[in-house]
Amino acid sequence: MLAQEIQKFLEGEMAEDNATLEYYSRDASLFDIRPAVVAFPKHSGDVKNLVKFMASHKKDDPTLSLSARSAGTDMSGGPLTESIVMDFTRHMNSIKEVGDRIITMEGAAMGYAVAEPGVYYRDFELETLKRGYLLPSYPASRNLCAIGGMVANDSGGEKSLIYGKTHHYVTALKVVFTDGEEYAVKPMNAEELKKKIAENTFESELYRKVRELLEKNYDTVKNAKPDVSKNSAGYNIWDVWDRNTFDLTKLLVGSQGTLGVVTEATFKLISVKEKPCSGMLVVFLNDLKKIADIVNAVLPYEPSSFESFDDHTLRLAMKFLWGFVKILAKNPFSLVLAFLPEFWMVVTKGMPKLVMMIEFEERTKEEVEKKIMELEAKLKSLGVKTRVALTKEAAAKYWAIRRESFNLLRQKVKGMQTAPFIDDIIVKPEYLPEFLPKLYAIGEKYQLLYTIAGHVGDGNFHVIPLMRLGEASERAKIKPAMDEVYDLVLKYKGSITAEHNDGLIRSPYLEQMFGAEVYKIFQEIKNIFDPQNIFNPGKKVNANMDYALKHIKRS
Repeated sequence: MLAQEIQKFLEGEMAEDNATLEYYSRDASLFDIRPAVVAFPKHSGDVKNLVKFMASHKKDDPTLSLSARSAGTDMSGGPLTESIVMDFTRHMNSIKEVGDRIITMEGAAMGYAVAEPGVYYRDFELETLKRGYLLPSYPASRNLCAIGGMVANDSGGEKSLIYGKTHHYVTALKVVFTDGEEYAVKPMNAEELKKKIAENTFESELYRKVRELLEKNYDTVKNAKPDVSKNSAGYNIWDVWDRNTFDLTKLLVGSQGTLGVVTEATFKLISVKEKPCSGMLVVFLNDLKKIADIVNAVLPYEPSSFESFDDHTLRLAMKFLWGFVKILAKNPFSLVLAFLPEFWMVVTKGMPKLVMMIEFEERTKEEVEKKIMELEAKLKSLGVKTRVALTKEAAAKYWAIRRESFNLLRQKVKGMQTAPFIDDIIVKPEYLPEFLPKLYAIGEKYQLLYTIAGHVGDGNFHVIPLMRLGEASERAKIKPAMDEVYDLVLKYKGSITAEHNDGLIRSPYLEQMFGAEVYKIFQEIKNIFDPQNIFNPGKKVNANMDYALKHIKRS
């Protein structure tokens, strides 16, 4: 009935058949939540009409809501709902512009691109690279994810160490707010903000309330910013207003569609022509106590990426070696040859506890080699084993393990499932020698089989347990293990999510992380933008852990 009523005004399609609803009941998280219907909006006009429909029917049916979804690669359950899912990948998937723009104070060339939320990043990157540009905040799921999810989660990845996260690259958004109208959102100075607030419109009232809330709690908000290099927990209230610039894009990016529906995003892009040459130094670490010393030695050399994966990941990669054939090689024999040094190292030296990938991008090959050789000499003095990969082909196998391990786990491990519930923790790298052994101890306590990969330069690790979720005893481990891991993270002044965001799984922990005063500000932000609770309820604020635990998938 709901689908037929919406179809009367929707130019796109509605679906409520079992196969469709089953597909949209899952993403890359550990949850299973069946929606009532799925909408495929054709354009922003459809989105506007959907929001207006919600607003006019919410009183009669409080369960109605809208949850935006693109590629479905979210690991937190962000787009899952029992009400209406909006999928943007079918129709709202246009790359509208890619062009040149000189915007830096130094006069360096940067590009820009305008895209709809349903554009797959892989297609977006193909177009930007044609012009010599890149959006460097892509996550490990770069071949699967879409632009809408990157904006919703404030994604980051292997290049975030030097280039930052998605919110650093969004320069403007088009957003449908709760009145059902589409607005252009971009930074404005104090004078522009004053003029905007003076208008007598829905938009001006929105800006006025946000500005008043942030000004009233100015010091509290600024002090609430987590003291780590990246964070996706809570609402990014600390970067919106600095008394000179007011930038709502900073708040909307990473809000997981809980404040409005993004229909278009404009990004600034970096030039790949500036530093066309790359090379990698690989470090095989057997003693975790050396991590801080290694990080301190590496960071002054300004690597473009500083990534890692653990012994569990390497072991599984070797076990499922043939899963990399399509990624790395046209025939299996060249793949085996590529991994022979690693097999020999394991046989003769044992499995390393952590493999670190330090990649450099420079203007010339000579600059890359100079940095790698100098760093290699410095690290050898710390007694670690290294390997140099000066070509993209030599580095490809390490990138494949780092980027594809999660998908391989999902596809290859029989009888067990990936269960991302402590998958995105971050602490300052200086704490890692103390932090990691305690993290491993929690894993051993709960007898978790897991892999760890991540961005060691930021102190950001993705812990992915493998579990038999159909067994009640396995599901019973999730909440207590989460409690202990997050207590440990907060003890070391970290964040419970650096990139993957809150969703169903972490939103219940936000008050613990930020405290009651800041959490109340989050609630007030949600109420300003969405007083009827139309947009993706139960995420960020007013979350329910019991609900989340009851909806863990069983198979």
